This record gives sequence, structure tokens and C-alpha cells, in this order.
Amino acid sequence: MEMRAKEDIPIGQDLTPPIPPLSLSLHHSTLLSHCSSCFSPLPHPPSLHYPPFFSLKNPNPNHFIRYCSLQCSSLDSPIHFSSSEFHFFHLFPQPLYTTFPTSSDLRLSLRLLHRFQTLHLIQESNGSFLNLERIGGLVTNFRKVMFLEEHCSDDELSGRIRDGAKALAASRRMCVGLETNGEYTLEAAVLCLVLTNAVEVHDKDGRSLGVGVYDVTFSWVNHSCSPNASYRFCTASDSGGILESRICPAAPETGVAGIESESISSNTKLQKSMSVIGGSEACGPKIIFRSIKSIHESEEVLITYTDLLQPKVMRQSELWSKYRFSCCCKRCRAMPTTYIDHCLQEILILNLVCSNMASGDNFYGDHVMEKLMDCLNDAIDDFLSFNSPKNCCEKLEILLTQDHVNILLKPNGEKLHQLFRLHPLHHVSLHAYMTLASAYKVSVSELLAVDPEGDEHQTEAFNMSRKSAAYSLLLAGATQHLLESESSLIVPVSNFWTTAGETLLSLVRSSTWDLFSKGRHIEDFSFLSYQICGKCMLLDRFRDNSTGTPDKNAEFAEVTSQFLNCVTDTTQKIWGFLIEEGGYLKVVEDPINFRWLGSRMPSLTHFAAHATSPGASDKTDSGLEAEEYHNKIRVKLFLLGIHCLIYGAFLSTVWFGPNSPLMSKVESLLCVEGILNG
Repeated sequence: MEMRAKEDIPIGQDLTPPIPPLSLSLHHSTLLSHCSSCFSPLPHPPSLHYPPFFSLKNPNPNHFIRYCSLQCSSLDSPIHFSSSEFHFFHLFPQPLYTTFPTSSDLRLSLRLLHRFQTLHLIQESNGSFLNLERIGGLVTNFRKVMFLEEHCSDDELSGRIRDGAKALAASRRMCVGLETNGEYTLEAAVLCLVLTNAVEVHDKDGRSLGVGVYDVTFSWVNHSCSPNASYRFCTASDSGGILESRICPAAPETGVAGIESESISSNTKLQKSMSVIGGSEACGPKIIFRSIKSIHESEEVLITYTDLLQPKVMRQSELWSKYRFSCCCKRCRAMPTTYIDHCLQEILILNLVCSNMASGDNFYGDHVMEKLMDCLNDAIDDFLSFNSPKNCCEKLEILLTQDHVNILLKPNGEKLHQLFRLHPLHHVSLHAYMTLASAYKVSVSELLAVDPEGDEHQTEAFNMSRKSAAYSLLLAGATQHLLESESSLIVPVSNFWTTAGETLLSLVRSSTWDLFSKGRHIEDFSFLSYQICGKCMLLDRFRDNSTGTPDKNAEFAEVTSQFLNCVTDTTQKIWGFLIEEGGYLKVVEDPINFRWLGSRMPSLTHFAAHATSPGASDKTDSGLEAEEYHNKIRVKLFLLGIHCLIYGAFLSTVWFGPNSPLMSKVESLLCVEGILNG
């Protein structure tokens, strides 16, 4: 099935009213911090939490979930017990798996299966279940998974689905007082349905709270690696939006939008599924679709199921392992490879004798890229699992700067050692920038916690703050460059610019500046310094909240052009200051304008020359007194940070709407800085 637009829809428009969930389940890590019914944070203290009830007069003392109110407990407790979720917790108090499918997937399957049976959507004849390929209009991929289980005994996903289905069956039979009999076909089918249709449910800050399955309006929207729509979550208090959906199922034969076509209107089973399963009595986060590109009437509406900043081979691998399909979208079919996919897998061949024997396009069949990913994940592990951001930074700096070796075989059997480095826009490089920006920031906090007053520690912390800001800016600029060729990247890019703005302002506010200059503090010139911009109208547009122009495409192009023209000039004047400490950042001539890359990565000679050259600001400001120089740099950093915040907020209004959390966050930050009146 697929969903198509009923009419022409500009960029930045809601496509649906809020779509309620069919069923939800919190992650194991959020069970005791959020309400299992509405997913809202639980109040403090814990004595205000409500447990599930067998009945309102008989509370159950042994419970694993919590509710925020008596109303939520009354609504959800019957499902908790009758779906066998309660019994599942007692049989398996700890998650069965740390990977896909998770404990939340299994509990969601129990809840959804209970709903299907309540609505009489499970068909059975002579003890056998019928039509397990689609339940309530939702595809299960059951046959694909069972086929793999029968023919690929080492298929990991099939094995986990089989074990998970057995756990579900045991819980359901325990609920009705029966012994386990080894039958788990129905449970396996519903678990396959969950893995195919479930989506991670996020709060307004982007934190994953749990998983949910939504009705066919959501589940029938297909995937593309170049999507024209995205979705957001909303609660009952902030849902808003349009009242009538602007998308609908397409007729199977013609592909034309409209369920009034004969082929669908005559399909009573399909209509029953759509009408019965659509709309839930349960509370919880709802979903709203929104256009991130212009969509023409009858054009298919598409979202992404995967990370768009991965190269084709990794996207295809993830889509197959999770959803059992190979993507054939325009981006994946493109010949030659699209510019973005070329960049995401591009490498720099250092020894030219080997340069005509391999490229990024065929590197992924080799163990080399797996080794690079292992190095990246090992560094991230140091940061997240072992709380060692310093080790993480050291490993990633080495990963970005060192020569890597790939052994090639010539037709005569001779071995050639191919030396290469990562392209600045390679997907491993982008993930490294993201991690380095965060790890340097955490390192600063840890260092100042040990000795906040020591000049030596303050200087070291300041230098790491500069690196954090530089990597944040580089990540935002690099993904902005890719956005120009693939506009569906607007969601992550808006977050990257906002983070860059926050990091730059944090650097501006550092007390370590007092070690360099005894002049004015930033409070004395923060608002005044912004007035010297005079090159764009971003702040005026932000103050007036003038994002309601009829032509969203023109507005998007105009704002982006103004922003880039303004910040490119400013960045050139402060980039040398941010990268004074050297390392990989010295290679990057400009983090915003990537024309210096040319069609491929610069040569090794160019690479080595720029690794030791002074920054632009060193040359420009060498004659200034220290106090004047640092105040000047500080103002420019402040100016750049404000621009980044405003642009990130603007982008968020395109994919989220005018009430985006990023917009609210930026408004608060600008009030603190004195740019806006509280």
C-alpha cells in the first residue's frame, strides 16, 4: 500500500491531523520515569505515582510500571493485565535482548495482539490462523521471516523473533492458567508486525521514550532515502494542526490518490481494517506528518526509515535487517551515484599509483571500512560506556588524521599497499565530528570540576572549548553543504546548527577570556555587537516571527542565502582562532564554504601544507594588542553563534512547525543574551 497527496502541498505544511497510536510501550529504561499510559514524565516525589490496579479497590503491590494519574491507571491497567504484560514482567523481569527486538517490542506485541483479538481481527479456522501476512491492514512480513528461518539457520533476527515469540506465548498461557504447549505462530506473526511497523516515540527534546504502532495512515507511508515528508510527535496539550487529512491511500491499479476508486471501495476487508483499527481510545503521543519538500497532487508521500547520512550500502543493510526489503528509491537507483552518496563514502588515495584501482564506491565490500567503523565505535564506546571522553577524543583525532592501509591484489597476484585518508564529508568523518564536539565539551566540565580556579586547567579547558565549537561548526557546515544536494536532510541539519550556536555562545561566556583580556565583558556589547551585522534580516525576521509567507520554497531559499552569505564572511575571520591548537582541524580551510575541496579531497601535499599553516586570524590580527584582539574575536564568535541559533530555529519551523521545540529553545537563549525581550 502507499499514501498519496490529495492536492498540491508546499514545503513546510502539515499533511494530517494528529494520528493516535494503536498501542504503545515504554523502553525498559523509562519504565520508572514516565507514565506507561500517556508517556508524560512522572511527578515528583515517587509517592505521587500511581501503580496498576486489578481493580480500583484492590491495588497490586508487585508492579513494574507507573502512571502519572488515577485516570491513566484506570485506562491502562486493564490492558496491562489482560494483555499478559503483567505476566511477561514476572517471567522476564530483565530484558531478553539488548538489541532488536527489545523488551519494549515484545511488550508492545502483547498489547497489540490483545487489541487485535478484542476487535476480532484475528481469523482462525480449524485451529489454524488465517491471513497472518496482514492483520488489520498492517503488513507483518511473516512469510519472509519464516522463509529465512527455514533456509538460514544462522539468521540472527529470525532466531530472536522465534525466542521472543515463545516468551510471548508463555506469558499469554500463564495469564489464562495453561501450560506452555510450544505453539507460537500467532505471537511470531504479531511480533513481525511490530518490527515492521513500530516507530520510536520521542519526547519534545528528541529523547526516545518507547515504541508505538500507529494506524494505517502512518504505516502505509513508504520509505525513501530522499523523502518528501517527515513526522513529529505531539501530546494532547499541543496537538493542534489541521482537521482533515491531505493524504489518502492510492488505488492499487492506477496509483492515483483517492479511496473512492472502485478497487478500494469494493474491498470490504480493507475498509473494515481501516475503519475498525483507525483511532485509539488510549492516550499517548500522536503523530503528525509534515512536508519537507513540495508535493504535487497524486505524488506519493514518503518518509525515511533510516539515517540519511549513511552511504547507500549501509542504508540498504539496515533496511534489509530490520524491514526485509531492498530500497529502490531514486537516490539508491541513481547512476552515477548521487553527489551526497559519493561524498559519504569518498576517500583520499595518497599513493597515486593505486588511485585508479579503487574508490569509495567499491570500498564497502572490503574489510577496510568495517575496520574504520570498528575504530569509530570503539572511540564512542570509550565516551559513552567507559566515561572516558579524553581517550575518545584522542582515538578520533588519530582516526581522522592517520594514513589507513588497504591491500590490493593485481591480476598477477602482486600485492599493492594503498594508503588513504577519509574525506571531510565521509560518513565516518561526520560521526567523528559529532562525537568530538560532545566529548570535548564533557572533558571541559570534568576538568573544571577538578580545579575551576587554576590558570593551567582553565587554559586547557578553554582550548578544548574551542575545539568543541570548531567541530560543532564543522559538522553543521558539512551537512549544510550536503543539504544543498539533498534537501531532506533538513531535520538533522537544523539540530546541528542550533547545537553549533549553543556551543559558540558557551565559548563566548567562558570566564577564561579574563586571562587574555581585562577589557569589556560580553554583557557590555552583546546586543550592540549584533547591530553591526547589517548583512541580513534574520534577526528582524525572527523577532517578527515572519515565517508565514505564501511561497515557502522562496522563503527557504532566501533565508538560507542570507545566512550563508553572512556567516561565511564571519567564519573566515574566527576560524584560525578556533583551530589554533592544531590537529585535524588545521586541514579544514573553511567549515562553511567547501569549494576548497574541489571535486575530490585535496592532494597529500595540500593536506600536509595546511596541517602546519597558521590560521587566518593569526595573520589578520597579529598587529593588534591582545585585549583588542580577543574582544574582537569574542564579538565575532557571539555574532556567529546568534546567526547559527536563528537559522537552526528557522529550519525547524519547516519540518516541525512554528511551535517547534528548537524555536522555543532559541527564543529562551536569545532572551538570556538580551537579544529578545522576555
